[in-house]
Amino acid sequence: MKKNRNTILTLVIVLLVSVAIACGGTASLDATPDTQSTVEAAIAATGTAQANLQATIDAAVAATATSAAAEATAEATAVPSPTPSVEYVTLTEEELAALIDQAVSDATVATQECATATTAATADDTVTQEEVDTMEVYVMVADETIAYAEELIYAYYDLYGELATETLVLLQAIEEDLSTLAGEAEAIYDMLQEAAVILEQGLALTEEAITQLETTAQAAGDKAAEIQTRNQTWFQNRQAELENRAATALSTQAGNVATDRKGALLSAFDYVDAVRAGLADNKISPAELAHIAQLGANASASLNAHGGPQLQQFSGSINDITGQLARGQMPQAQANMGNLERALGNRPSRP
Repeated sequence: MKKNRNTILTLVIVLLVSVAIACGGTASLDATPDTQSTVEAAIAATGTAQANLQATIDAAVAATATSAAAEATAEATAVPSPTPSVEYVTLTEEELAALIDQAVSDATVATQECATATTAATADDTVTQEEVDTMEVYVMVADETIAYAEELIYAYYDLYGELATETLVLLQAIEEDLSTLAGEAEAIYDMLQEAAVILEQGLALTEEAITQLETTAQAAGDKAAEIQTRNQTWFQNRQAELENRAATALSTQAGNVATDRKGALLSAFDYVDAVRAGLADNKISPAELAHIAQLGANASASLNAHGGPQLQQFSGSINDITGQLARGQMPQAQANMGNLERALGNRPSRP
């Protein structure tokens, strides 16, 4: 059993690495991200990852057939870590949300596969050692995919939780459900360990033990179905919230318009300074966004009024950056803000 467990863990790690690679396809860092393309890529990657999920489970089950095969598989497929190499701060809100959507889908599918395998194993009211090994593969894959989804959600909380005020409650509900799912997966694993001990002693599992195993697995499968529905709702509503947030920021009216060219230029630099300060911690709070939107409106109006042809062009750049910040496109906003600052030239002295 110990060798088999090591093989299962190794194959689970391989699964997570393959999922991370698939996720990487959704995390392009172009200066102007295509939201629809990101979503479509996430959907495509989800299908690929789920196919990899089943393939990995099948490989792990096969590897448990003999200890020699198991050991050989572990040595051939060993990898250093299941943690994706991508830094979450380099992802836009849309990209990170797409990864969460995919990861939650993977976790629910893995859990439902676990429930199905358990039901099949207990259908004849008996459980063999081989069936215990097989169920152990499913429950460990489910546990690891749940943990990865939770990790992504925590990263989203940290980077974009303050801005996502309208849909955050939905994501929090998903996180709570995943926590429940993880507890059920752990309970199933503990039951399987107890079953392995009994079977190694040459005894048969009691009807009560088999029923408890089946009931717990079914509850996990039902919870996974609920999470799938909730996740779809969150992902769809979050996109609408993101666009509403951008529209609100960009509708801010100028409150202080400069009276001359120098004042317009200083207004633009005030905007740049506010953006830099806001992005110092790689995230933007609602208060910071409101402040930046106001300074951006002031700067745009000032440049349009007194900047002349040379400076008026920067009004559009300011609006683009404000929109990117509101949409959670922090890496792009950071890069474009640097371009704007360089294009503005020397900062004039204040009167």
